[in-house]
Amino acid sequence: MAGPTGAPDRISQCCYQHALTKDAIFCGECGKPLLRCMAYQECGGLVGEDGCCSVCVRPQLFLDKDAVTDVKAGGVLVLPLVFYNASSIARPLFVTDVWVREGDGPRRRIELPWKRLDAGGSNRLTVQTGALERQGRHGIEITFAAATNYFMREERFAFTSSLGLEVEQGGSLVINQTINASGVGSGGDTVYAPIRLETMADSGRKVADTGGKAAELGLQRADNFEASQGIRGYGDGALKGSVVSRGARIVWKGFGDQTPAAGPITTGDSILAIGRGKAVSEGGDNHLQLLAYGADGKLDEQLSQAISRRHIELFIQSGRLCARVTGSAGIKIGDHKHGADDAIALINHGDIINVLPKFPEAVGLQVRMRANHGQIDEITITRVPALPEANSR
Repeated sequence: MAGPTGAPDRISQCCYQHALTKDAIFCGECGKPLLRCMAYQECGGLVGEDGCCSVCVRPQLFLDKDAVTDVKAGGVLVLPLVFYNASSIARPLFVTDVWVREGDGPRRRIELPWKRLDAGGSNRLTVQTGALERQGRHGIEITFAAATNYFMREERFAFTSSLGLEVEQGGSLVINQTINASGVGSGGDTVYAPIRLETMADSGRKVADTGGKAAELGLQRADNFEASQGIRGYGDGALKGSVVSRGARIVWKGFGDQTPAAGPITTGDSILAIGRGKAVSEGGDNHLQLLAYGADGKLDEQLSQAISRRHIELFIQSGRLCARVTGSAGIKIGDHKHGADDAIALINHGDIINVLPKFPEAVGLQVRMRANHGQIDEITITRVPALPEANSR
């Protein structure tokens, strides 16, 4: 298993060491929960509350060397950009969208001739501004969305770089960046990184003075943009604009003496498996054993057999609670039935997951979520009908 090349500031190195113990849930030194990447078996990466794995997701953006522009009154600036995937493992990124915004104007979506960005690989994109009508400062913002995939699962993020263009007298142009360096690949202080475009005497062209190398542009996570555009979190309904934290606490109710302990998803594959098979605490593979009981509180063995040994997988993906059906009987959420061959199902606040669609009253899971300032930090899953504290099997 590949290990991380370096822990980001928000994740302590001690957490990486303790995560090597297969069944570890919390770091033995700092006490924080160990939130493993969905691809942990390959990358060995941990994620923070934002769900981003710095081993799998390491985009970099550069202004290409020898960038040329003819900055005159009424002219435009051409920015030749290079997108680079600095992931230390063979994990491709998929750049799905790029937007450019000038000053306080609207964002313009830029057409992409490519999408896949292999690890260690780069792709180029030329971005043209609108007319620079005056001398002085011109703000340019470049934002892009990137996705990483692992089997059927996907995580999407947005990153942004803000440039301040100073058109000076005499024809020179300075590109200034002032970024909060908590972004990708940076330290902990504010960074001021000037890139000067100077007039060349022999041709009159302006070329970026970058020492013959592409100049890296600092990136920040665009978390507000992610939520507003539905890149992460819920795009409609009661939770519109809210994002499920990767460290959200899962609270279980109504499961009687089978109730799991409350806490975030800390499994090795970042999945909670639910089904007829035994729970991990009893030597099985499920986080929660789910069986059917009659009105008298006794186990209904025949109906329980209709629940697959591993019936449902719950996980957090791109800031949303999701379910993948692995049981042959499928599940039903509202009026929609989801089978084992269907796409991943999105779970909303108030949804009831009917575990056996043909017997909707047999057993269900009601989901409720609590959001604070747009972040969902607690999810309550209640069994309906609820079980008494002591069950006869």
